[in-house]
Amino acid sequence: MSYDLFLGCVIPARLPFLEASSRKVFEKLGIKLNDVDGFSCCPDPTGIELIDHKTWLALGARNLSLSKDNGGIISFCSGCVETLKGVNYYINKDTEVKNDVNKILKSVGKKYEGKTKVKHFAEVLYENLDKVRENVEHPLTGFRVAVHYGCHYLRPSEIINWDDPFEPTTIDEIIRALGADSIDYELKMECCGNPLEKSDKELSLQMIDNKFESIQKSGANCVTLVCPACFQQFDFNQRELSKERETAYNFPVFYLSELVALAFGFKPEELGFNFHRVRPKELLEGF
Repeated sequence: MSYDLFLGCVIPARLPFLEASSRKVFEKLGIKLNDVDGFSCCPDPTGIELIDHKTWLALGARNLSLSKDNGGIISFCSGCVETLKGVNYYINKDTEVKNDVNKILKSVGKKYEGKTKVKHFAEVLYENLDKVRENVEHPLTGFRVAVHYGCHYLRPSEIINWDDPFEPTTIDEIIRALGADSIDYELKMECCGNPLEKSDKELSLQMIDNKFESIQKSGANCVTLVCPACFQQFDFNQRELSKERETAYNFPVFYLSELVALAFGFKPEELGFNFHRVRPKELLEGF
C-alpha cells in the first residue's frame, strides 16, 4: 500500500513533530508514504478560493497532477484534504471548468483529468483499524479523550463524503481501538474558533473557551484532533486564555497520530512532546 504524502504548509513550517509521529505510525503499519518533489501550498481553502476560485482550482489541480500510480494522495492536514478533494469535485462536475483549468496548466506543462484519490490520514487509519489494533503494544489506559473533529474534516459533506457530518464516529473508534476512552461532551461538534483569530481575536478566544469549559465538565483529561490549525488553537491558546480570562485549563492536546504512536510503543521522547505548550507529563508516566 502506497500513497503520495502531501504535507501542506503549517505542519512542516510550525509543527514538524506532528509529521514525525505520523510517519512513524504509517511505517509501523507497513503503509509507504512517497515524498513528491514539487508540491506547493494546497492552497488554503479559506484563502485564495474566496478571492479567485479559478486560481484556487488551477493551483490545486497542479498539485494533484504530480501524483502518479499509487493509492493517491494522503495528507495529515484537514484543510489540505478539503482543498484537494474540492478541486476534484469541481473539475469532475463540469467539463468546462476542467477545460479552463487545463488551459492554465498547459502553460506549465501539466494536465489534470480529475482521477487522483485524496484521503485524510485518519481515514486511512480507520480503513486499517484491524491493523491498528494488532500493533497496539501499550494500551492507553487512563486516557479520557475529548475528540475534536473540526470543520474541514467533515465539511462540505458533499465533497468530503465519508463520515457522518452531524454524528461522526471514525476518530472515536480509533481512540477506543488504542485502549483509551472517548468522552462525549456538549460542544463536541462546535468550531474551535481558529479561522476567526486574525479577524476577531476576542470571538476566537470565546469559542475555544467555550470548548474547554465543555470538555472540563465532561471529565476528559486530554484532547485529540486531526487538523494543524485546530492544534494551534487548542494548545497555544490555553495560555492565552489564562492571561486574558484567568482560566485554569491544563488539557494536554494530542494529534491523533501522537496517540497512535504512543499506543504502538514509541517513546514520548521520540514524538516531540517537549514542543507542546501544555506538557502531558502525568499521562505519559509509565511510557
